[in-house]
Amino acid sequence: MDNIDNIAFLILLSMLCSAIIFSSDIMGILALLFSILIIFKTIFKKNTEYQFLNYEKALFVFFLFVTLSLFGSTLFKLSLHGYIKTVIYLLFFYCANIFFSENKNKILPIIIFVCALMSFESIIAILQNSSDIAEISGWQDITSINPEEIISRAYGTLQPYNPNLLAGYLLCGLSSFVFVILKNIKKGKRKYALAFMFLMIINIVAIIDTGCRGAYLGFLLFFSILFFALIYYAKKTLGGFSKIKKRYKNITLFGIIGLFLFIITNPALIKRVESIFALRADSSISFRLNVYESAIRMFMDNPFLGIGVGNQNFREIYGLYMKTGFDALGSYCVPLEIAVESGIFALIAFIVFLILTIKTCLKYCLDNEKEIDIKILSLCIILMIAATMGHGLFDTIWYRPQVQLLFWTNIAMLKTANQFNKLPSKTAPSMPE
Repeated sequence: MDNIDNIAFLILLSMLCSAIIFSSDIMGILALLFSILIIFKTIFKKNTEYQFLNYEKALFVFFLFVTLSLFGSTLFKLSLHGYIKTVIYLLFFYCANIFFSENKNKILPIIIFVCALMSFESIIAILQNSSDIAEISGWQDITSINPEEIISRAYGTLQPYNPNLLAGYLLCGLSSFVFVILKNIKKGKRKYALAFMFLMIINIVAIIDTGCRGAYLGFLLFFSILFFALIYYAKKTLGGFSKIKKRYKNITLFGIIGLFLFIITNPALIKRVESIFALRADSSISFRLNVYESAIRMFMDNPFLGIGVGNQNFREIYGLYMKTGFDALGSYCVPLEIAVESGIFALIAFIVFLILTIKTCLKYCLDNEKEIDIKILSLCIILMIAATMGHGLFDTIWYRPQVQLLFWTNIAMLKTANQFNKLPSKTAPSMPE
């Protein structure tokens, strides 16, 4: 019993690491093993009362509607496969809540470990892009593009190989760099802050090299919120930009100029961004528009309970609605996918969950009694949600275990701001410096 937390910690690290090495099945097994250990410990632990926060309750309501959609599905066995995945994800989330509530000192090591994983994948992606690696499948429309304007889309080591999956994964971990950077700046450790800032720039370049247009939207939302937060902090706490040290201003300025130069000197990237506005003229976007039309008709025919969860279930029923030649694994839009699979009430519950999570984060950010680590962590969770859900408007990569388990790991850390009610009362350890 004394070592369960340490064993669970090692399993959690193994689960995160397996994302870049093994298939998604290994991640699911490790997530389930982690959950079993935490449940075992919780059953035999005394004097612990778990408090459900509002966003956790909303997520549980979402799960109830997903369960109803399972039993309402005409393809129960296929839907059961997707339902089991959902159970593993949400069970992992609630168990991770328990783990982080009692192991606050494990948060920083996990975030740094995630930064290391992101850096590894980013370096691989940049090397792939610079070597003009051949595509495994037709990831872009090259019919009206000059050879020098074809972007070499990096896909990293994540399985199945897909640049959109890599982009979603790197986006989900981008906020981890922000946490470490801001924490070190606050503590006056400028060398560490600069080191992680450099790694973050590599991560940004790698996201750009994936050529994932949905990720570019998530990228835009991420930095818009980050800049707004930093501006608010400078005015509220420092009394204005004049109080910010000149070296930080210069670093920020050089970073923006460098990113701008990287974009304008890359004709393939510019062409990729321009293709966003081509709509039907771009085969990839036209394909998605056809899938959206079919998915909306699926939802209109099953508005309350949906068709049942899982991509296997989706593919079987989608065949009745799809336009000839436009087969798809999903709806390529997370909100639409939720509505199609589990109905309008499940979608409302999930949106409420996101809103309440962001509201909770904002509350912690503005609470003067909260420690600075909790404020930074809360900001980073908002950034992660904005990035992943922004990307999710035009892709369903969020459903992949590599992205979704990392997503739930980050949100579970928020529980550290509201500890268990313990008898007797015990102060939780603070994050190590």
